[in-house]
Amino acid sequence: MYEYLLSKLSTAGKNGQFRTPRHIIDMMVELMQPTIKDIISDPAMGSAGFLVSASRYLKRKKDEWETNTDNINHFHNQMFHGNDTDTTMLRLGAMNMMLHGVENPQISYLDSLSQDNEEADKYTLVLANPPFKGSLDYNSTSNDLLATVKTKKTELLFLSLFLRTLKPGGRAAVIVPDGVLFGSSKAHKGIRQEIVENHKLDA
Repeated sequence: MYEYLLSKLSTAGKNGQFRTPRHIIDMMVELMQPTIKDIISDPAMGSAGFLVSASRYLKRKKDEWETNTDNINHFHNQMFHGNDTDTTMLRLGAMNMMLHGVENPQISYLDSLSQDNEEADKYTLVLANPPFKGSLDYNSTSNDLLATVKTKKTELLFLSLFLRTLKPGGRAAVIVPDGVLFGSSKAHKGIRQEIVENHKLDA
């Protein structure tokens, strides 16, 4: 049923969401090597592909952690967090997680860029392919994000969000358009400067 429902969705959504190919997701998860101690977020989760891949990665290593009841509780109830504004995708994402053995993922109907999202210094790992275009309610966008990068470009605002929500020492693997690397606007230059000067950029 899940695969049938997913097949009915278009490749790209109205806000520039794309179903990230599974091999790309799995590669990003392998690079990040999540551990049972991680708290993982995808703030534009869609069908929860990144969260599912991370859960599968950890299940392959379950001999390292499954004998500890605290670890088991963390895996099922506290480890995986996702937000989205598309109720259909939220349902699919929740179904996807449960079908892959995560009993109680922390999934919310929430615009991650809005002032309603007050998360900060919360996650140890962010995995995401955020939307690159579409409508943005600029007036409701979080002032904290705009303080870092004053723009209406969602890809830059999401980068600002990742920096805010990661704990010190946290890490992120995210897909971004070329403009993030080569854009010449003040906002593009500002977010690149913030990442290079105040954070560690591996690739």
